[in-house]
Amino acid sequence: MRVLHGDSLSPHTRKIALALRLKHLDYQLAPTSPFEAHERVIHHPPMQTVVALAESSHTIYQDTVITAYLDDAYPDPLLYPGNPTHRAQIRWIEWFCRYQLDPLITDTLFYQRVVRGHILDKTVDHQAVNQALQTLPACCQYLGEQVKAMPTQTVTMAGISVWSLFRCAKMAGLVLDDRFAALSDYLSALDQHPLFDAYAQEENHQLTPFFASPISLATT
Repeated sequence: MRVLHGDSLSPHTRKIALALRLKHLDYQLAPTSPFEAHERVIHHPPMQTVVALAESSHTIYQDTVITAYLDDAYPDPLLYPGNPTHRAQIRWIEWFCRYQLDPLITDTLFYQRVVRGHILDKTVDHQAVNQALQTLPACCQYLGEQVKAMPTQTVTMAGISVWSLFRCAKMAGLVLDDRFAALSDYLSALDQHPLFDAYAQEENHQLTPFFASPISLATT
């Protein structure tokens, strides 16, 4: 039995779940709260989680390591297809989402407005939220430029990384205005793909009551 250990709300767990589904690999999700200890998963507060994939007699940790393993073990279809330049661009978008945008979207907007504000019913740090909203516009503009050349008909780890992260942004109420048309168009195209649509429907069934009220990015 293949088991995916991780916080079901985390974009990193979502990435692996989507990668497994794209490759038609059956798995069982073992949800792990970031607020509880777990023998297989190392936690970094408040929302970052080292995802683990247990398969046969071995366990693989960390989402980018797992996706590389999946392409090595199950190469059809590839998460990083194309020539070396194209694969490098996919990895760069994945890295940018993971290390530049994730602290702002997941660890700040999503954690404050969804986890604290709705799920835990605790006080929201509005100063932290406002600071993220000030920093995000430049990052979203840059990401929009990067995804312009990325196809949406063929799912790659670039699309999975962007969609998984902005799924958290959507739950946190983030609305992208006309300044971010390239990124909005890319996300809208991904939304139409059966892989992402089916996953969103499953999450909506459970999480819609926890979606936060709309907020917009800061203007300069």
